[in-house]
Amino acid sequence: MASHKVSSSLIDSLTKGPSPTKITEVAAMQNFIQDLLGDTHHTFLQGSYKNDTARSDINDVDIVAVRIHTYSSIHSGRSFPTSIPWEDIFTEIEDKLRSQRRYSSWTVKRGDKCITVRGAFNADVIPAVQVGSHLEDPIVVYSFRNFTEKLNHPRLHYENGVAKNTVTTGRYKPAVRMFKNWAYNHFGEARDIFSSFKVEALVHGMPTEHFYEDPVETFIVGAGGILKQLNPRTLSPISIMSVCGKEDITQNWDANGKSRFATQLKTSLGLALEAYKAGSIADADSKWRDTFNF
Repeated sequence: MASHKVSSSLIDSLTKGPSPTKITEVAAMQNFIQDLLGDTHHTFLQGSYKNDTARSDINDVDIVAVRIHTYSSIHSGRSFPTSIPWEDIFTEIEDKLRSQRRYSSWTVKRGDKCITVRGAFNADVIPAVQVGSHLEDPIVVYSFRNFTEKLNHPRLHYENGVAKNTVTTGRYKPAVRMFKNWAYNHFGEARDIFSSFKVEALVHGMPTEHFYEDPVETFIVGAGGILKQLNPRTLSPISIMSVCGKEDITQNWDANGKSRFATQLKTSLGLALEAYKAGSIADADSKWRDTFNF
């Protein structure tokens, strides 16, 4: 039994995932986009919905679209008599997405690494090519901002998340949602300060023993551990690996943004401790709401 007075309804609102209705909508959206792209592409979910770490109110989904029999000459080690530029790979998908007639409010717009679809339900479609089999990691995505290809490991990310959730007896994924809600409530869509990808990596890096049955204790102990990683008492920075284990998330984290993230987390940790020690339900709930800015 929890030794604090924070209301379970407030805690549950931060740890729960999307409703079964939303999950059904996501599956339908992926199937619809797969039908639009046809047998030239293989689509699958990645990100928060696939990993079961999405916040309950999330209204967008990441869908990878791998172009079948198209390989990265940079990362596959293969050579080919013909090639297709990334401009054409994106345009091909954009044209097929615009051809749909089901949704009147459907809009399609190119981003840096994805094609955004906005309508009744939002989707980011990520064009990708193969390194090996289209059914296996890694895949390769492209950034128009940096003019570079990048290896991606979405299926390994998923597998590592499942494994972490298992060893923490189902406490990992609710904890990820809780920390994501904390970040979104404080920073909104400020991607220079945080990303869902980075938050998930921070929680994934928490030791197994830091995942408690009580989410309040998980937040307090977890936040303390994360702060030690973000503000190490050493001259050399500490690497914080992504969930797939293939990149250090601190390498492309804006220094000022990371500092703001850590500063707010330290403040929130103090508020969470006050909530934990509060003598009444009203005081505990008030401090807990302040912790998460809701």
